[in-house]
Amino acid sequence: MKEEIFSAYLTELGSKDGSSGGGSSAAYIGAMSASLARMVADIQKDKKKYADQKDKLVYLLKESQRIRESFEDLAKADAVAFKPVLDAYKLPKETSEEKGLRDAGIEQALKTAVEPPRTMLDEGLSLIRVLEELTSMRMKGTIVNDLMVATLFMESVLETAVLNVTINTKLMKDNNVKNQLEKEAKKNLVQGKKQLKKLSDSISFFLEHNKWPEYQTEEE
Repeated sequence: MKEEIFSAYLTELGSKDGSSGGGSSAAYIGAMSASLARMVADIQKDKKKYADQKDKLVYLLKESQRIRESFEDLAKADAVAFKPVLDAYKLPKETSEEKGLRDAGIEQALKTAVEPPRTMLDEGLSLIRVLEELTSMRMKGTIVNDLMVATLFMESVLETAVLNVTINTKLMKDNNVKNQLEKEAKKNLVQGKKQLKKLSDSISFFLEHNKWPEYQTEEE
């Protein structure tokens, strides 16, 4: 992101119109995490040490790039996702027919608004798998610090995505849809945090001792 573009986004984020918020911020953090993973794969893919794993590193590079682009799209989608909900709440409700149309409009708008954070969760789990693959290669040097930063970023991304799922579901009238979405989100969060904890513990061990823990193997 060019400096002037990033500065413009921060100005927009800090403005009172509220068009951008926590959701888009988390998506950009996810994009940064994906970019860090891409950088690690790009640096390592041409090293003799990883010559026999070059295809794997090229795949991880491409997957990181795909996820980064997806997060950037999600940042834009999230910024406008809730507006249709607000518009639906402004619909007339003087008659029973108007109330019915308004309620249906709100419900549909909420189901649409919940999609960006749901996708953010899915892409977050995809990126965690990339980080697991990179970490399993037992890399050395300061580049491991970048893997740690990417890992730390992802917990905030997952937590924010779940918050933005539930901010929509709590307004839904359809309890079946509401419960299904919340159950799915919480399950993904628990799984993601479990994976991130294992990653964080392993990388922290390396950063402290300059060697990988014995329980981590390349097959993990």
